[in-house]
Amino acid sequence: MRKVISVIAILLGAIALVVGIGQKTFWAPPETVTASMPEFKEESPLTVIQPSVQNPGSEPVELVITGKGEFTASLARSYDVEAWVGDAAHVELTGVDRENHQLIAERLDGEKKTPNPAGDDLFFDSQKADGTMTYRWTAPDDGDWSLLLAADGTKAAPSEISVTYANDDAMPWALPLIIIGALLLVLGVALLVMRVIKPAKSANSGRRAETAVANTKNGPTKQNSLAVAAVLALAVSGISVPMAPTSDKPSDSPKASESASASESASASAKPSESTAEEKPSYPVLTEEQLQRVLSDVEKQIGKADEKNTKKDLDSRASGAFKDLRTKRYDILNDKIKIAKPLALKTSVIRSAAVPNSSEAKFPRVITVVTAKDSDPATLPIALTLQQNSARDNYKLTFAAQMLPNSTFPGIAVGDPSVTQLDANAEGLKVKPKDALTQLADVLTNEKSKRKDNFAESEFIKAIHSGQKAEQKDAKEAKVKYSRTVTDKDTQVVSTPDGGAIVTGRLNQKAVFERTEDADPLESADELTKKLLGSSTSNGNVEITYAEPVMMYIPASGNDDKIQLVASEVSLLSVKQVEEN
Repeated sequence: MRKVISVIAILLGAIALVVGIGQKTFWAPPETVTASMPEFKEESPLTVIQPSVQNPGSEPVELVITGKGEFTASLARSYDVEAWVGDAAHVELTGVDRENHQLIAERLDGEKKTPNPAGDDLFFDSQKADGTMTYRWTAPDDGDWSLLLAADGTKAAPSEISVTYANDDAMPWALPLIIIGALLLVLGVALLVMRVIKPAKSANSGRRAETAVANTKNGPTKQNSLAVAAVLALAVSGISVPMAPTSDKPSDSPKASESASASESASASAKPSESTAEEKPSYPVLTEEQLQRVLSDVEKQIGKADEKNTKKDLDSRASGAFKDLRTKRYDILNDKIKIAKPLALKTSVIRSAAVPNSSEAKFPRVITVVTAKDSDPATLPIALTLQQNSARDNYKLTFAAQMLPNSTFPGIAVGDPSVTQLDANAEGLKVKPKDALTQLADVLTNEKSKRKDNFAESEFIKAIHSGQKAEQKDAKEAKVKYSRTVTDKDTQVVSTPDGGAIVTGRLNQKAVFERTEDADPLESADELTKKLLGSSTSNGNVEITYAEPVMMYIPASGNDDKIQLVASEVSLLSVKQVEEN
């Protein structure tokens, strides 16, 4: 009987081993599986792939994208992709049904045509392909990132997509079968080789005692043999044997109590962290890599326009006050009037960058940067302000000027989460940005302004006052009246980590030369004025208009520091004869 049982055990063990090992090898499911897109009747100019196609905690998925001809895959933060798509018709891939190995997608109706998103500033990266692209999904930074597919905005975007990912299908009985098979094999072999010791017969009680002792010895011998067999089986199957049995009941020992208390304490301390994690994270509207790419192209395009004084070349990377003043400078240069060429931009080195985070950076978005051609401390840096009007627009330069002597710009790293975008009426500052520009206009116009103590000592303010005095003196019989206004639409504000703000704005100055009664005709002071006036003299009053773009730093409310001018310049716009009042 013992031999029959051992043979059955060996046979069952062998079968269990073969089946268990087979499920791990030749019967195992494929390591990866592929899910494909459903078909849609209508075509769309855009396809959006959401980050939910990626299974958290697993290896990045691999997408095979097929289109009709050339197309582009552009990666950006999900909320930016959503803003770019807007009301356009698009196919949206939202996830993967991993049980049925199918992609989950829907088509949303809307505008049939869009601009081509390829290379837009909004996107971290754009990759081109012709026909087929294999894209390995990896996010360049924390947060949610989406992929936008497009041909050129007018043709159908690729919608034939397949996703390959690790196969989660498992053979749950593989390991138990291997263990059971090993145990049965060892048990069967042990039964075959085991020799049972029979006790000797005895006629007296002494012999019975010896038999009892013999039985006692034989019992442990058989049990020890089975225990050794079980340990060997577990060793073969790769399972470790605990030194002592475990219990589901909590231990009464002091150490166990301390451990339980520590665990409860850790759990309690984890709760605030969990609530903190629930707060919506915020990310910079541009990564450092994106910012460097934008600045490089701005330098290239503005340099191209400066080279030939072509206004049309400014369109792609200039707007606002900067474009207005640059255009006027080109007009003067193209009239063969000898004036200095405009400031050449140098953006190779980013010294500081106030890049707002996404929480308050609604469109239009504004960033302020200080750049230089190299890292030499003696190199004069240039202060720049750029604006992105909408998700589909690129950043355009609205302000550019060399930093003033003895001025400072807060050191800010790209991506500092404390930087936000503000408006002209922002609170929490020593003076509202709008009011600060109005006060500066008054200080520049009137040397004895009541607001002068609000501003730190500045070489620019001194130069303006000195120039106005000299101009009034040279006017002789004429009276010179100065006035300044603020162009509200050109006011842009970005906060700094210390609670202050960088403000960019534009002042417009008018200097009116009024002839006194019976005075001689007014004479132009220089060749530029003569050219713009069209004459060397004037029998009427003369009005000269200047633009004064400025950048200033406003400290936080309660700070004892004064408002400081960071950068500024004066640009002559027009000279004309006006009627007497």
